[in-house]
Amino acid sequence: MDWKIFAAAPLAAALLVASAAPLSPLNGWSSGSTGKTSKAYAMGIDSSVQFQGQRSVSVQSQEGLINADSYGAVIQNAFGYQGRRVRFSGWMRSADVKQWAGAFVRVDADGTERFFGSSRSDLKTEDLPFGAGSATAQDRWTEVSIVVDVPNTPAAMASVGAVVVGEGKVWLSAMRFEEVGPEVPLTTTRIGMPLPTAAQREAEARRLAEKATRRVPPNLSLE
Repeated sequence: MDWKIFAAAPLAAALLVASAAPLSPLNGWSSGSTGKTSKAYAMGIDSSVQFQGQRSVSVQSQEGLINADSYGAVIQNAFGYQGRRVRFSGWMRSADVKQWAGAFVRVDADGTERFFGSSRSDLKTEDLPFGAGSATAQDRWTEVSIVVDVPNTPAAMASVGAVVVGEGKVWLSAMRFEEVGPEVPLTTTRIGMPLPTAAQREAEARRLAEKATRRVPPNLSLE
């Protein structure tokens, strides 16, 4: 995929059509999620929800399978922009949002994505991806844009896509990824995810310490 011409960004919005059909597979993308099961979020292409004739990528929580800090995301990775300032933009719409939903960009210096698909008790604000979205449903198409600096390291990459934290649905269409000049302001907002409390961090640290120091060999009775 040529990320420099990812997609053309239309100038005006279009009417959202209610989504009823199952989501189609999203070829060439990856996904990450947490929740009560691996099916906590439905993710894929929604042909029934379009922006100016263009299909949308969607992430949709499934009732009864998620917690307030669960999340689901569809992800693309861009390489070859070491030391550059880049912008990910598109048009977003959301529904039934209880925590946060929108577009994101995450940069990693060593080319390894360590955030999506994991639940970390030591999560800090600086670990969260940069985001453009809302804690409430956006019932009309809204333009979103995120600008970040990619680390100047040999394996640096930028991960981009759409994410839902907690309950909700999001659609992202007419996406574009491009290099921009240093005069374009950086995005400072992060996705809206609740962070672990100090008590939760301490409890997890104790659990990990206990696990490291005491471990009985499992299933010696061959049950």
